[in-house]
Order: sequence, then C-alpha cells, then structure tokens
Amino acid sequence: DELGGTKNVAELTGRKVRQVNRGGEWTIENRVKEGISNDDINIQERKRFQMGKKRVAIISDAASTGISLHADCRVKNQDRRVHIPFQLP
Repeated sequence: DELGGTKNVAELTGRKVRQVNRGGEWTIENRVKEGISNDDINIQERKRFQMGKKRVAIISDAASTGISLHADCRVKNQDRRVHIPFQLP
C-alpha cells in the first residue's frame, strides 16, 4: 500500500491471486484474467516496469528465470535500480 498498490507495483510471481487493500479493507483478487497465462501477465508487468509505468517491481523465484529488470538503453525507464534480494526460510 505504501508503495502505491497494484497501480505502481509490478508483481512478477507464480501466484494466481493476490491480497489488495481496497478502501482500508483487504480482499483477494485474481492476478490472471481469463485467457491470459501467468507467464503472459508477468511479461506485461515487466514491460510496465521497464517503461516506467510502474516504479517498483517485486519478483519471486518462480518468475525470475530469464527475466531482467536492469536498466537498459533499449527501455524507457533509465532510472537507477535498487535490488533487494531476500529469501524466506
């Protein structure tokens, strides 16, 4: 929520649902729309981050293979990135 919610945070995970705060109330919503795969939604989220439409990206181990979020001369978002890796026990 403090980072701007789903409008500002790109989520690249293997999850099909997510918890969101809507008007102070936490609910569960589907990440994937009908006819779109998890991989496709992750690609869309990565593109939004690389274009600067989303300022924060959260990526899980399940979605990290083959995805680069580094600044690249071919993408619009040239801002410096800060990667904070962590692993749950």
